[in-house]
Amino acid sequence: SEFVSTSTSTNAEDYRRSMVLHSFPEFSELMVNRIKAILPDVLKSLNIPSFPLGEIEAQLTMHNDNNFYKLHNDSGSPDTASRFFTYVYYFYREPKAFSGGELQIYDSKIENNFYVADKTFRTVEPRNNSIVFFLSRYMHEVLRVSCPSKAFADSRFTINGWVRKAN
Repeated sequence: SEFVSTSTSTNAEDYRRSMVLHSFPEFSELMVNRIKAILPDVLKSLNIPSFPLGEIEAQLTMHNDNNFYKLHNDSGSPDTASRFFTYVYYFYREPKAFSGGELQIYDSKIENNFYVADKTFRTVEPRNNSIVFFLSRYMHEVLRVSCPSKAFADSRFTINGWVRKAN
């Protein structure tokens, strides 16, 4: 009952369809602490130098039938500019009762001083109890979800968030 409809910073219509829970202290603290613990290994694996750590944000997102999030990045506005990494932790009830909801992360290029999506991308299948990290400036999208039952518990769930660089 505490989930609310998602929106975008531009308030674009029909650009994003999902529900989000912004406050879930017990689990968000657990996730943030886990991210802090594994971040050095993530940076090493991606060959990225360490950086001064700022805030780590977390939200719980639910995608149900016909939900999606069109092409965007996570650091394109003044209030999100310090986001460096995006993470997406997938979880759902088994057996999996939805299809779709893949994350497409696009190779990026710079045009007119902005990161834009290139034609090539990597598709990440939502696998239960798995996590993906990518640079927040990368263009990405969540493909449409099909959840025939339309039951809340059958949805595609994520704890997703952002690792910010300290000022």
